Amino acid sequence: MYATYTVAAGDTLYGIAKKFGMTTDELTRINGLTSSSLKLGQQLRVVAPAGTTTTPPTTNTADKGAKMTAAGSSSAAFQVTKVPEGDFQRITITVPNCGGQTIQARMRDNINYSSHMVYAEGVSYAGMSNVVPDVATIQQVGLSTQQARALQYVSTHEGKFDAINSYDKAIFSYGFIQFAGAAAVGASLNRVMASMKTNASAAFNRIFQSVGIDVSGGVVTANGNSGDNAWLYIQKNLPLYGAFIQAGFDKELVREQLRMANDLYVQPALNWKLDVNVGGINVAIPKLSSILKSEAALTIVIALAINQGNGGMGRMVADAVGRVGAQSGLNTAAALAQVDERKVFETLIQVQTDKRVLDRVNGVLGSGMSFGKV
Repeated sequence: MYATYTVAAGDTLYGIAKKFGMTTDELTRINGLTSSSLKLGQQLRVVAPAGTTTTPPTTNTADKGAKMTAAGSSSAAFQVTKVPEGDFQRITITVPNCGGQTIQARMRDNINYSSHMVYAEGVSYAGMSNVVPDVATIQQVGLSTQQARALQYVSTHEGKFDAINSYDKAIFSYGFIQFAGAAAVGASLNRVMASMKTNASAAFNRIFQSVGIDVSGGVVTANGNSGDNAWLYIQKNLPLYGAFIQAGFDKELVREQLRMANDLYVQPALNWKLDVNVGGINVAIPKLSSILKSEAALTIVIALAINQGNGGMGRMVADAVGRVGAQSGLNTAAALAQVDERKVFETLIQVQTDKRVLDRVNGVLGSGMSFGKV
């Protein structure tokens, strides 16, 4: 059942979708929107908040199996409520102990508006965690102060630490950059979970081991299953999602998401080799961070590496550096170390059309972050 929402000052499509447990794609589709631009006073159809629907919700008693029983955690089950709506279900999971509060995590199954859907029973949950790790905490994963500030910015703009998708080939993906469970797409979530167990063992025990989720030999286990079979088991048992949502509010476990982001994206990006063509002259840059040194540039590089992969990021950055180098007469590696970093990314957005790239670069360009070389 839908309700009507009136757009207020400061509203964004993403913010409204999150408020009502929807995805931006879904909000766009049901309102027939052709862009993400909103007008003050515009009325949108949204999912009716809990308590306003005339359709009686059903609690799936088969989904009450996961209980928090460790010391200091709630002994109550994560409550799962499902409300049928057309060809999908609105799902609400009541999750206690989320930064000192109980939240209602709203999501839907049958993500048939996505061409990537593999599992109709899977869900899309944008997340609600507003945890912002401080720079000192982020430095603990092996970053300089400047690099930590860059990753802090990216972590608050990329996604929520408790976000979950369980409908595509990743089987179960989680976190602010959607670490994937399935081996076929890298199984990076296994590494995140192993890092949590190693570096935040008390929190891991309290939240995950207490509901039967563990790590053995670097692979996630659950109910006698391991690896992909464990992720399939978790995917089909909605109460277990509550543990992942709780973990997205725990600062120690959030730190481990950042540690893995550093290992998988930040360090490879900063050390990426660039092959730059400057007006027909090929210039090899052994390490990207030897020419792009400012906090703003590093922030954009990390954001693009996470979104586009290091290869995609490297190609875009090399092209933009080459263009600026040709305009400025910089055609050696030593000369390119003096390239105008802001101009590099202003040039990049002139030739790129991918909205995801444009949004990330424009966000940093407009943030006031420094492009001064350090």
